[in-house]
Order: sequence, then C-alpha cells, then structure tokens
Amino acid sequence: MKGGIAELLNFKQKRKNMDEFIKVPVSEKLAYCFGDPALTLMYTMTSTLLIYFYTNVVGISAGAVGIIMLVSRIFDGFSDVAMGAIIDRTHSKYGKARIWILRLAVPYALAAVLLFTMPNVGNIGKILYAFVTYNLMNTVVYTAISQPFHALGSLMTRDHRDRDTISNIRMMLSITASMIITAFTLPLINYVSDVTGKEQFSWILVTGAYAIISVFVLLNTYATCTERVQAAPQTKKENIPFWRAFKITFTNRYFLIALGLMITYTAYQVIIGTDLTYYCQYVLGDKNLVMPLSSAEKICTIVGIAMLPKLLPRFGKRNLICFGCAMGVIGQLLFLINSTSVSLGVVSCIIRGFGIAPFYGVQYSLPGDAIEYGHWKHGLRVEGLMFSSMSMGQKAGSGFTQAIMGAILSMAAFDGLKATAAEQTVQAIETIKTFYLYVPIALWVIMFIIASFYKLDKSYDKMMRELLEREGKSAELQEV
Repeated sequence: MKGGIAELLNFKQKRKNMDEFIKVPVSEKLAYCFGDPALTLMYTMTSTLLIYFYTNVVGISAGAVGIIMLVSRIFDGFSDVAMGAIIDRTHSKYGKARIWILRLAVPYALAAVLLFTMPNVGNIGKILYAFVTYNLMNTVVYTAISQPFHALGSLMTRDHRDRDTISNIRMMLSITASMIITAFTLPLINYVSDVTGKEQFSWILVTGAYAIISVFVLLNTYATCTERVQAAPQTKKENIPFWRAFKITFTNRYFLIALGLMITYTAYQVIIGTDLTYYCQYVLGDKNLVMPLSSAEKICTIVGIAMLPKLLPRFGKRNLICFGCAMGVIGQLLFLINSTSVSLGVVSCIIRGFGIAPFYGVQYSLPGDAIEYGHWKHGLRVEGLMFSSMSMGQKAGSGFTQAIMGAILSMAAFDGLKATAAEQTVQAIETIKTFYLYVPIALWVIMFIIASFYKLDKSYDKMMRELLEREGKSAELQEV
C-alpha cells in the first residue's frame, strides 16, 4: 500500500472538520488524552521508580545514579531543542506532530524494557549500561515521541477553553496512570517476584506489559487526532530560522512563567515521588505505606482537576494556582505536627493533592496560550520549540533534582541495600526527612511567586480578537 502503515492508520482523517476553532469531538479528545498515560507509564518509571531499581535492586550507589542523571540531562536538553526544531520543519501529509508519534511508538516500548534488562557485569559495567540505556530512552526516544505529542494538543484547536478542557482531561488520566505506577507497581513487581523467584525479571516483565499497552494507545492517538491549526498563509510551509524562533520563545513572558512553574513542579514531583518510598521504608517503617499515601494525594488531585472546568472561567489560572500553592504549604506544615503519624500523613497528602490540581490541570494549556501570545506579538507561531523547551525544563528539573538528591544521600552515607532505619546512618535518615518534610515547602512558595506574575487571564480574549482580525478571520471572533 502506498504510504504504508501511516496511510493504513490514516483512515479516520477522511471527512474531518478542519475548522481551527472547532470544539474537538469527545472521541478525538479521549484519543489524545489517553496518549498521555501511555507516555506517563514510562516517564514515571524513569523519574521515580528507576532510582529505586538502580539503588535497591541492582546495587548501583546513589552517588553514581545522581551523576548518571545529571550528565544525561545535559544531553537531554540539546535533544529537546533539536526535536522541537525538527517538528517546526516537518511538513508531512500526516501532520508535523502526528507522524512522529507513529514512527516512535515501537522504539519507545523497546527502549523502556532495555532500561531494566541490566546484565550482571560488575559495578562499572552496570553504571555504563545504565548510562547508555537511560540516554537511549530519555535523551533519544522519549524526547522524540513526547515533543510531538505535546505540540499536537495545540494543533487540534485554537479555542483556548477547549484546550483547557483537553488539558484537564489529559492531566486527570495522566495522574491516574502516575498513581497506578507509583502506588501499585512495586507491590505488583514484588508479587511477580514471589511467583517467579526472580526479582529483576519481575521488573522486566511488568515494564514489558506496560510498554505493549502504550504502543496500542499511541497508535490510536495517531489514527484519531487531527492537526487543524495551520500557520498564517504568508508563513505556511516556510521554516522559521532557528535563532529567530529561539528569540521569540525565550522573550515570551508567558512561556517563561509556564517554564518556571514546570521546572519547580517537576522538582517537587521528583522529591515527593522518590523520597516517599524511602520515607515510608526508613521513617514510617513500612514501604507498603507508599500506596495509601500516594493514592490519597493523587485521587484528590484528580478530583481537583475535575472541578477546574467550572472554576477556571470564574477565577482564572493565576488565582487558582496561587491558592493551590497556599494549600500545599498548609498540607506540609500540618504533617510537621507529628511526622511519624500515618493518619496525619494521609491528611497532608489529601491537602497537597487538592493544592497541586490547578497547575497540574493546566500545565499544558499554559504553553498553548503562550503560543497565541507569541503569535499576537511577533506574527509567528512556534509550537515545536516552545513545547520542546518546556520539556527541556521538565527534564532539567527532574535530572538536577535527582542528581542533587543522589549526591546528598551519598554524602549522608545512605545505602539502598540496607533494609531498615537501624542499619542506616543518622545523617541518612535526617536527609530523607528533610527532603520529604521541608524542601517541598520552599518549592510551593517559589511556584506561588512565579504564578503571581501571570496576567493573561483578563486580556486573552481581547488579544485573540486582535490576532484574528489581522488574519482576516473576523467571522470567527464570536466563537473565541
């Protein structure tokens, strides 16, 4: 067949409504939004549980893991920007973003499994294998598939309220997947390990199952979703010079706000996601508490995101994000009353869950709004580089946080192969407590300050009317 698999799976695109301001059909929204859990499955594994696998399963030191993460993020930053430029220069009949989702679905699954297929080749060999496979997964494959997926959300419609709805649904599904991975994967792996008698093989088996599911979900995303938003006629099919696109992106105040929030939130996510396992095991004395504590926070985040479609038009993104940050601080302070109380820990997680919901729900509609702002200000749309730079910030925040955590834990003489607090040093236990109890407070405050500078809520509709008038689309003004 001419066009091969790309053409075969393109059958749903026939007779699609190509109106840029369409309310995206529910089936298409869901096809896109379910793609996020497919990516989240592996991202959560590589940003939280992978450190546990390296330190507690195959015995790589926390310091070595930190160095791997830090060095890898340097490469990762370049690959993000490169992929963003590639997307902006892609002019396939199957779209500038969709086609990459199709091309990378299977390599993404294979790279994920390779992460946990650690050979028994000695400590240096394990470190080298971890470095190579971690970069293959994150620097190459995950970057190449996640950037076009993020960009696709802004290409399906220009209706910002519909983009907010898509982002809300997407994040509800994403956090559900993250909750499943964080809360249930370790017990599932332990169960498979008990049945097979092979601990590392259980990690490979569970990851392989997740990877297969992800492939089929991403293929449906490609088949169902439609890129409707096109560049202005004078720039259509033309390549924007990289340095001009770079300047447009990094002088966009609303992109910088979105980026700052993303970096800070990612640091928070990594610290809570990684240190929760250590905190439960070495401070609360039971690593199985990870599931109820994590679930309490994630379920409340899902409920909070579900409320956003009603709250956003009334209060706006800035006010809701700032209010959520204040709730996060309160949740952290509450747990300090008795930091070994499981019931108080659950209450703290509930408050934190509602607190993070406003940002989590709109984190990918914020750069969509920034794209329109940049288009209004400079007359050019830069989707690929803007979303890839967001991802670069997310990965940088993750990598540097992991590296710093690994280095500090190593300096505190933390040993992941020691199962109880009595076997760890006093410094290691205090470090684990500090990361879980105190560092998140500082991150919530930083997010509050950054979000307070967001002023687009009140001016967005006026900006879009002016932009559409320039494009000669005044007939559509009433629909924005």
